[in-house]
Amino acid sequence: MTELNVTPMLDLCFCLLIIFMISTPVLEQTTQVNLPKAAQGAGRPPEAKQRYLVVSLDARGQLRLADKPVTLRELEAEFSRVAALPEAEQPVVRVRGEATVTLQGLMDIFSAAKSKGLSKVAIDTEVR
Repeated sequence: MTELNVTPMLDLCFCLLIIFMISTPVLEQTTQVNLPKAAQGAGRPPEAKQRYLVVSLDARGQLRLADKPVTLRELEAEFSRVAALPEAEQPVVRVRGEATVTLQGLMDIFSAAKSKGLSKVAIDTEVR
């Protein structure tokens, strides 16, 4: 029998496919932000079943949705789209702001989410 056995190669391909499927959602949230420190309630890992919409605000006031630069108006449009989903399917809006960012920048994001009817909003912090 001179045939080549491809079963181990297929097993390897399926394993790699599964690894990439699991790790891809984590790679989408790669905006580097220097998070503020919190003494309590911080450092819990995100739940695996929950979907998240990550909004980052850097030190210069630039907004990013996932890893794409957006304006406040574009962010409000995305919030409107998310608010149109059924309550159970709406992702949690995670706000990641630099430690040096002003409170007004964060309040703009929160008020945009509230004006569109979103109630699941969280702030990302690091443990001191």
